Amino acid sequence: MDTEQRVLIIDGDLENCKAIKYALTEYGISAYYTLSVVEGIERLMRHGFQLVILDISLSETDGLDLLRFMRQMKDMPILVLSSQGGIEHKERAFRLGADDFMEKPLELRECLLRAQALLRRYNAAAALTGQRCYTIVNFENMVIDPHTRRVRYNGRELELTRREFDLLYLLASHVGRVLTHEQLRYHVWGDDFMGDENNAIPISVSRLRQKLEDGRCIESVRGIGYRFIDPKHKKE
Repeated sequence: MDTEQRVLIIDGDLENCKAIKYALTEYGISAYYTLSVVEGIERLMRHGFQLVILDISLSETDGLDLLRFMRQMKDMPILVLSSQGGIEHKERAFRLGADDFMEKPLELRECLLRAQALLRRYNAAAALTGQRCYTIVNFENMVIDPHTRRVRYNGRELELTRREFDLLYLLASHVGRVLTHEQLRYHVWGDDFMGDENNAIPISVSRLRQKLEDGRCIESVRGIGYRFIDPKHKKE
């Protein structure tokens, strides 16, 4: 697995780009910058990055469109910069796929710390394929944040146990993929699990479905395991 840390900075302010780039470089992180949305898209299409730092105020419409586009095509953290503050502006950015938000002018040290934290989480959250990934799971009616361990579903926050959260997060971050009982046991309960997985997993799934109202987004695959389906794709 390639362990190089690659960060793409998209900001119309050249001095700001340089400052962030050199700060990251001092910590051994490879950083690249572009000054336009078009060039940013081209870089993103051609190369792999573990983090994007995006100034959405570089062009209000283009910046938000690019944020939405990046979230749809790439699984990586996005640190949004903006000259605008206010909870509504931040809420819109998070809704479109931002993983963190900072107002400009930046405190460079804080920007570096947040970038390092996002990279650390990205590298720690390994997919079952063995590739690095970072996931704040964001569906139309469900947001799962693995860092605050909070889940919002249909506008309300769910109260989940540690195992219920880990189970939901694992299934939802591999949407559409069947996860076996063995995979769920290993990644949620761990190697030291001494109970009866034949009962523990179905019981936890049943309780989780109850908290998700009808729980139709978690499908049973007989004799194999479970699969998470994007709630908006389920028939009413």
